[in-house]
Amino acid sequence: MLTKDIKKKIVIVGNPNVGKSLVFNHLTGEYVNVSNYPGTTVEVSRGFLKGKKDILVIDSPGVQSLLPRTDDERVTLRILLEEDPDVVILVSDSKNLKRALVLLYQISLLKFKTVLVLNMYDEAQFKGIEIDDKGLSNELGIPVIKTVAIHGKGIKEIILNLEKASYPNFNFSLDKRINSFWEEMELKLKDKVKRKEGIIKLFLTRDENVENMLKDLLKEEYKEIEKIREDFEDSIYEPVEFFILSDITRNVESIVSKYVIKKETATKTTASDFLHSFMVHPFFGFIFIFFALLFLHLFVGNFGAGILVDFLENRLFGEIINPILIGFFNFLPVPQVVRELFVGEFGIFTMALTYGFAIILPVVLTFFIAFGIIEDSGYFPRLAFLLNNLFKKIGLSGKVILPIILGLGCDTMATITTRTLETKKEKIIVTLLLALAVPCSAQLGVIFALMASLSFLAIIIWGSTVLFSLFIVGFLASRFLSGEKTFFIMEIPPLRIPSLRNIFYKTITRLEWYLKEVIPVFVIGTFILFFIDLSGFLKVIEEIFKPIVTNILGLPKEAAVGFIMGFLRRDYGAAGFLILKEKGLLDISQIIVSVVTITLFMPCIANLLVIIKERGLKISLYISIFIVIYSITAGFLIRMILEKWPV
Repeated sequence: MLTKDIKKKIVIVGNPNVGKSLVFNHLTGEYVNVSNYPGTTVEVSRGFLKGKKDILVIDSPGVQSLLPRTDDERVTLRILLEEDPDVVILVSDSKNLKRALVLLYQISLLKFKTVLVLNMYDEAQFKGIEIDDKGLSNELGIPVIKTVAIHGKGIKEIILNLEKASYPNFNFSLDKRINSFWEEMELKLKDKVKRKEGIIKLFLTRDENVENMLKDLLKEEYKEIEKIREDFEDSIYEPVEFFILSDITRNVESIVSKYVIKKETATKTTASDFLHSFMVHPFFGFIFIFFALLFLHLFVGNFGAGILVDFLENRLFGEIINPILIGFFNFLPVPQVVRELFVGEFGIFTMALTYGFAIILPVVLTFFIAFGIIEDSGYFPRLAFLLNNLFKKIGLSGKVILPIILGLGCDTMATITTRTLETKKEKIIVTLLLALAVPCSAQLGVIFALMASLSFLAIIIWGSTVLFSLFIVGFLASRFLSGEKTFFIMEIPPLRIPSLRNIFYKTITRLEWYLKEVIPVFVIGTFILFFIDLSGFLKVIEEIFKPIVTNILGLPKEAAVGFIMGFLRRDYGAAGFLILKEKGLLDISQIIVSVVTITLFMPCIANLLVIIKERGLKISLYISIFIVIYSITAGFLIRMILEKWPV
């Protein structure tokens, strides 16, 4: 549908974990498009209101505020400013109205007609919380709707109240220093800027989009408003966004106290409370982590990366699809180079599509299902909370645990999930750690086979080297990389029995994204690799690498092939060393050196292509160069240690 055919736009906004996507799903139904917002890697869903093909509904990322600090917050702000919606639906958690009103106040500054949705109202009632929705509606001047989105309750009322949406009204003023800044800025901007009040607040937080807009608009006068901002910053003693948010929070508390009634309820420990206390316990919480890891290992690692991959790669593609395609191209009267392009060693069908559908897709599918279960149950925030202090020591937050756990199944998929992290710095560090020190399940299987005949001490050397690399590189990267500090802000939602309908819908939506976004990357990468091999450059790389393998790592020259194959697929590289071991070409020390080096060596081509897609070519190049140097250095040091103290 053309843009001119859209008569109305609705944007759904809300904090994370408030059921925002469920509301979006109920409003739009089946025909939903999920894609990255232009110029970003943040996903945004779009669909049409049920029965209304001229009313577009956009589901924005979950945010803590509109004073942008994370990619999600920046994208949500951009959506509001660029899409200029007719109505904003603010979805809130009924148990935490204060947090929703803080966000609503920021929306009011941008002058958008709004409907406030009090979602998960059944959970609020269970906790003895009642909200005077009519009184709150009169106070704010906008429709206030109670919903239980997981069961579809209240959705019709949202649709019926879209026409009644109005501008939120807050009868309070902020700190006099903020108001003074505001007044000075208004005199400078006058009528030059649409949604002036919101733009002024965003300019305070040094939002890059707003700064660029005002530079273009004001020209030389821009220096004057910069001076006004600097004077304001000098008048306070904390980050601007926290100063403003704390002042807004102080004001909305008076509204919450008027319309939220907490009933006296008998204090009783429920099964949910019992589970929660154990999940976040500093000792027993790790028992839950063990079972979560076991679940991911069995379902994603064994079933997805093992049984499903074996069936699809070896049987379906290996014995049926690829032989048919190879026979078909052998029958066609086409040049050999064309035949090799499609069904050769680096062929579009035999490598790219086989890799994308037979090897990565099963892992992606099982992970999306497992992720949906963890996400829907409410366990993920508790896991992140428990591990936050550990990861804080290397400059990260507890949220990084999910990509790292997933990396043990598939680093390619894990790299994609770094999108859930808040800052660019954190995303780069976790991407680096995944590529460097988190072996995928396929590679782990071959490594364990390779080290099966070695002593327990050998396994300890390998494992401790990899773990040391994970933490020391993470620590150093957090110190040397510039960027925003990571703040751990995460709402702990109630534990729930996962909704099968919700998991199914999210899995289908995410699979659609994978097919549209990732499969083409594999095809393009294989196409490039084919021509590198055709030109003979791949052989040149192999010859260049042989002196490094023999002189630095102390391995036989045949080991160079293992490292090259490891770039094509990580377990292939490890398998190359397993073959050398079986031929008697590697002694115990050489096995340990080769396993350490290949574990820390370059990510496979699929992972590298996704890293380029997610982090950009420049950062991907830096990561690759660092990993090659680090892995060879680590292998060399292990060789020196083992020569002095043999195992």
